[in-house]
Amino acid sequence: MKKIQAILLPIIIYSLIFSPFKASAEAVRDIIFPIEQGWDYNFTDTYGAARSGGRSHEGTDIMVEQMTPLLAAVDGRVSSLVDNDKGWGLAISIDDSEGYSYNYLHINNDSPGTDDNKQIRIYAFPKDIVKGAQVSAGQVIAFAGDSGNAENVAHHLHFEMWTPEEKSINAYPSLMAAIGKPVVISPEAAYIFTRDLELESEGEDVRQLQKYLNQHGFIISASGAGSPGSETDYFGPATQAALIKFQKAKSISPAAGYFGPLTRKLINNSSSSVPVVPTSNGIVTAGWLVKDKILPKVFYVAPNLELQWIVSEEAAVRHFGQNWYLDIKEFNDLKALGLSFGGHLL
Repeated sequence: MKKIQAILLPIIIYSLIFSPFKASAEAVRDIIFPIEQGWDYNFTDTYGAARSGGRSHEGTDIMVEQMTPLLAAVDGRVSSLVDNDKGWGLAISIDDSEGYSYNYLHINNDSPGTDDNKQIRIYAFPKDIVKGAQVSAGQVIAFAGDSGNAENVAHHLHFEMWTPEEKSINAYPSLMAAIGKPVVISPEAAYIFTRDLELESEGEDVRQLQKYLNQHGFIISASGAGSPGSETDYFGPATQAALIKFQKAKSISPAAGYFGPLTRKLINNSSSSVPVVPTSNGIVTAGWLVKDKILPKVFYVAPNLELQWIVSEEAAVRHFGQNWYLDIKEFNDLKALGLSFGGHLL
């Protein structure tokens, strides 16, 4: 199998066809993973990510190769099928006996190995898959592609789940459970810090540091900016003073108000083991390691979506562990992503 490029571009939600109401709900459904065994795939939790027009992402994007067989997640009925691309792409929806809906978007509309948009049906859906057909969990119902607004980007399945009350469910926990990796859902997942911070640093990680200090009794400010509930993304003298108090209390030396590896490790280890993705722009997600397909440099996507060059293998190991190289996402052209190139990770 070819290495999958996890290029996540904004994806139009087919609200007029599949989701007349926009709402969210949490549930873990007993489903079959929708990718046929033996085919490569890659996915992260992109539910709720910001999309154009003020929308939020109501599905999970599973990056796959073209023509990857897609499986029915449940026993059910084909409630909707779009096999003539009018610009929205090809899609299929299955309803189970309890009224839950499972939507599959960006079904293949090209001849295998091409991007010809010929819409040959046998390359999109098996012959017996028609609207109203009964399907069994694990049955091949379609083939992955890039139809609709996924044209010119990586092939993937956009997978959605909806309740009988037409409320959107985050499919990620159910998908993880289907591959034997259940997600521990907590009311508020712990933030994982990944870079050093100092005076005049800015970003979501500064805000999270202020929240941590405030919650643990090292108050940034009694009122106004930096106070509990009013944390900011700027590392100023008040944040430094509170951090010094924290470092002294934890016997971290030097207690200089610099948020470096020692302090970062202590706070990360004291938090829940469930990380969250702090920021995403729908294309890349903070915390990723990325590189240009042609060039050798590897960059870290900072919480403010700034690309920071990892200057050496030693730096990579120090910040991300011995297996840092196992999940580097490649892009055809990093500059085309429109992100700023910032500092370095030493």
